[in-house]
Amino acid sequence: MDTASSVWLNPIMRSSLLAVCTWMALQSVLFGQGTPPSMVAGPLGQQVLAGDAVTLSVVIDGTAPILYQWRKDGTLLPTGTASTYTLNPVALTDAGFYDLVASNAFGSVTTPAAYLGVTKRPQTIAFNPPSAVVAAGSGVVLGATASSGLPVTYVLASGNAALAGNVLTSSGGNVVVRASQPGNATYAAADPVERTIAFVAGALSPFLTSPPTDQSVVAGATATLRGGAIGTPAPAYQWQKDGVAIPGATSPVLTIPATTLADSGRYTLAATNIVGTATASATLTVRAPPVFTTQPESTTASAGSSVTLTVAATGYPTPSFQWRKNGTALAGATNATLSIAAIAASDAGRYDVVATNALGTVTSSAATLTVVVRDFTGTYFGRFAATSGSATGAGEFALQVRPNRTAVLLGYDATLPAGLALLNLTLDLNGIFSGTLTVGGRSVTVRGSVNEATGEVTGDIAVLNRSFSGARATASGTAAAAAGFYELAVVGSAIDRGYLLVGPDGRALLLSAGATAAEGVTASIGANGRLTFTTPSQATVDLGFANGEVSGTVRAGGVVATLGGAIETLIGGERLVNLSVRSSTSNANPLITGFVVSGSAPKQVLIRAAGPTLGTAPFNVAGTLGDPVLQVFRGSNIVAQNDEWGTPAANGVAVSAAVTRTGAFPFRAGSNDAALVTTLQPGPYTVAIGGGNGVTLAEVYELLATTETAGARRLVNISARGTVSPGNPLIAGFVIAGSAPQRVLIRGIGPTLGQPPFNVAGALNNPQLSLYRGTTVLKTNDDWFRDPDAALIRDAAARAAAFGLNAQSPDSAMVLYLSPGAYTAQVSSPPNANQQNGTGIALVEVYESNP
Repeated sequence: MDTASSVWLNPIMRSSLLAVCTWMALQSVLFGQGTPPSMVAGPLGQQVLAGDAVTLSVVIDGTAPILYQWRKDGTLLPTGTASTYTLNPVALTDAGFYDLVASNAFGSVTTPAAYLGVTKRPQTIAFNPPSAVVAAGSGVVLGATASSGLPVTYVLASGNAALAGNVLTSSGGNVVVRASQPGNATYAAADPVERTIAFVAGALSPFLTSPPTDQSVVAGATATLRGGAIGTPAPAYQWQKDGVAIPGATSPVLTIPATTLADSGRYTLAATNIVGTATASATLTVRAPPVFTTQPESTTASAGSSVTLTVAATGYPTPSFQWRKNGTALAGATNATLSIAAIAASDAGRYDVVATNALGTVTSSAATLTVVVRDFTGTYFGRFAATSGSATGAGEFALQVRPNRTAVLLGYDATLPAGLALLNLTLDLNGIFSGTLTVGGRSVTVRGSVNEATGEVTGDIAVLNRSFSGARATASGTAAAAAGFYELAVVGSAIDRGYLLVGPDGRALLLSAGATAAEGVTASIGANGRLTFTTPSQATVDLGFANGEVSGTVRAGGVVATLGGAIETLIGGERLVNLSVRSSTSNANPLITGFVVSGSAPKQVLIRAAGPTLGTAPFNVAGTLGDPVLQVFRGSNIVAQNDEWGTPAANGVAVSAAVTRTGAFPFRAGSNDAALVTTLQPGPYTVAIGGGNGVTLAEVYELLATTETAGARRLVNISARGTVSPGNPLIAGFVIAGSAPQRVLIRGIGPTLGQPPFNVAGALNNPQLSLYRGTTVLKTNDDWFRDPDAALIRDAAARAAAFGLNAQSPDSAMVLYLSPGAYTAQVSSPPNANQQNGTGIALVEVYESNP
């Protein structure tokens, strides 16, 4: 007897059982009589394959705890101590009779034995030789596989052949090969599989004696492709189209009835026997007139939106397209798609396409394009109102919408800390607009919409608790001629400027944007054609209009200032067109003048150095330079130069023509003055005038090209360095062209030149700066930091990229708006200076300075 498998003879198992029985007995004494185990369901017999997973189970009833013990053929299974017993994977040796002994304190029960049968797994062999007929003398690689994955062995069953591993060779005849797999502990042996392979002597590879040829047919006609081949054994045929076999096409002749465009392609005939394959290809071209497969569709769209019309057509040769509108061909519209960006009312009509190839022409159906024109153009006036709370609206606004749906909105409200000026609004196709600006130090968004049918505009400024509404103005009387958006400035001021919107009915809104708080006011053009406002600060503004320009006065507290400006189409044309400097030059300290050309394209200029002509009437300047030499530098490179303006002759002709165009005073024929006409790339330049000692005048004039827009390329800065002494100032002249005031920064510099990084010896100690128009002094400055606009001067210099001035330096500077015209800036010694303390090197500068 196996003591290890017996509950009573195995000491450990016996101790455990006795302990359990003792506990069960104690329970019986304490709690009453229990129930011995009884079988509810016994184990079931099973037949499985080796390698499978199998589970035996029972259901036992009785008083817990219940001990379970599985047995196989009467032998205890150490791991079988539960109501189920699993074998995974099951082996052949696991076959046998299984039962279970269930015990508790009140008894035990043994289940009937269940038989577990285990058999080997079946397997099959797949044996498909690469070819059943091969040429004698060639080798055949055998490739049989067993479903079990176990290796397959081969033996010769019959025939004259040699077998080495899985390679079979024969000199001729039929050869039978048997493939087998003997199995293992898990798999049963497979049934052997035999295959017969015929080795044919005297085989020849196919050769195409008549390959197919290219063909071209009209759609609907029958196409026939033919070929022929020889070979031993006789080859089999297979046609392919574009590399794909054609089902059933296994004869040397391929017939395609009623061809279509889809039949076009590359056809290949393959002839194959046991030795090999021969192929030949031909192209079948099916030609067809155009046929539209997609017609253009009618559509309705709003003006300003984009529209795309599309067609598709078949045909060979590939058809060309020509779009037409109302029967007229559209230039360049030769694609299958016609796109129109930002459609206008003039784009409405009937559109069709003509498709053409060598076999014919066809016209598509017509698509109707309907353009819904929403015209928001106009000037709208209205008022602000509070949207909630106790605040009251006391302000007004004006909105001008241009034909391209861009717009300007100006407004004011007594409760707001600043005026509203949105200069770059754009309405969408539905008339909705939105813009953001800063009011009282915070960012606010203005939203609104225009109804073109009713002529109304509504909107809100939510963060400011404001709504607004208004209506489009209707043209009336002569006031319509002045309608538009204007920009204005106070001439002579550094920052005071404003915006003006004039409606076609004569109503107008003026919004100032000066150094103090912005103000807004409305008025109407009077019978005299002038516009008069009284601002909330009690300033009186009087304006007149002529040719797109606006001019007038502003009177405040007994002080009268000049206002100037222009309609938006003229704004931007104001510019510096002539820059000049008069000073003494010497071999030790030559006159050096700098200027800057802005823009993105080259600009033509006239540059002159006057000397002898200054000494003659009507100038009669004493001590002029007798023979000036003019050189133009970019960096350290000379880009142009002249000595005696009439030499060579071509230079004299060009200079004379330029003098006539610019209105400059002429030089005497044969004089030693210097001048040249040159075209310069954008950037900074320096003009040096040498030739001895004397007074000279350096000039730079703008020469507008025929197609050049005024202001697109500009002279934005001129500077000159020269010697100043009592009675001999450094003089810079400049001319402002255009229709509106131009803001300029003018500086007279001395002390800063003597300091690093310049370190100019003998710099003028205390330059005085005076600005003239004709003989009238417009403004003077001594010590720039004492000027009321000192902060603006500093800001303007930074914007112009000019070098900074020391906070307490006695250099001089001013920034102000100037009306179009000619001006002179003079840098001079202090009034009480003598030759010793009033002589020195100074620099005069004039900059464009738009805020």
